[in-house]
Amino acid sequence: MKTKKSRWILLLSIAAILLLYQFIGWRIPITLRMETLNLPQNYETVYPTKMWISDVYWWHIKAEKVIKCDIGYEAAKEYIETHNAKRVLKYIDIYPYGGMSDIAIYDSEFDDEFWERSDQDNYIVISYFRKI
Repeated sequence: MKTKKSRWILLLSIAAILLLYQFIGWRIPITLRMETLNLPQNYETVYPTKMWISDVYWWHIKAEKVIKCDIGYEAAKEYIETHNAKRVLKYIDIYPYGGMSDIAIYDSEFDDEFWERSDQDNYIVISYFRKI
């Protein structure tokens, strides 16, 4: 009797772990990667890291973070690419916030405040994109 109860507890525990992983577990490694990047000094997070899994076009994981950096896009991109390991930058792209994308999480097209600013070239998107 005890072994049947133990098996049920084990099966329910495994099912709970799998469900938990499905809903939030995949977010942990991506969040760690995005939040532990070595970024230039005096950067400011404009929009925090957001992520999702989507089946639009194909199954993929998308995460984005928007920062503002006084050194500008080109210098910030160069800094990030030279101060982080290649394995850390796998699936990560850095591009100006002013561009448009059909799978963007943060889209400057709908950000009226951004278009009113004079320092638009200081806004940078750090994007994680991986097909699964």
